[in-house]
Amino acid sequence: MGNRVFTKLIHPLLEAYWFIFRPKTRGVKCVIQNNQKILMIRNTYGHKLWTFPGGGIDQGETAEQAVKREVMEEVRLEVKSLIKIGEFTTTAEYKRDTVTVFAGKSEDDRFKIDEKEILEAQWFSPNNLPAISEYAKEVMLMWDSKEV
Repeated sequence: MGNRVFTKLIHPLLEAYWFIFRPKTRGVKCVIQNNQKILMIRNTYGHKLWTFPGGGIDQGETAEQAVKREVMEEVRLEVKSLIKIGEFTTTAEYKRDTVTVFAGKSEDDRFKIDEKEILEAQWFSPNNLPAISEYAKEVMLMWDSKEV
């Protein structure tokens, strides 16, 4: 619980930094499929709308390495058959963020969330999604346009 509170407190400070300096960042998102369902998460910080697992690319890391790491950190799943389905740029949160989007499959539907960062995770039918973030809408457009 203490880590979750810390994350909630630090996020507004990061947003203030991003607003002032408008940094260029790189990130990843991943559509994970299992039995015709896709995994979505809600973060403990920010708008709390549903989105896809993902995060920033560390220095010296490829986008593929980053997405595997982020998925493992956030939901403890190993993603197989990982393919890049696109890329988009956004200025959400005042950053100039280039996001690489991947799709992959998980043989296991049992996830374990990182409670300091993830509020909840759930498998959804792609035809019956909850309220999703702008990031997630971009990701879904890419995923829908591909035969994955």
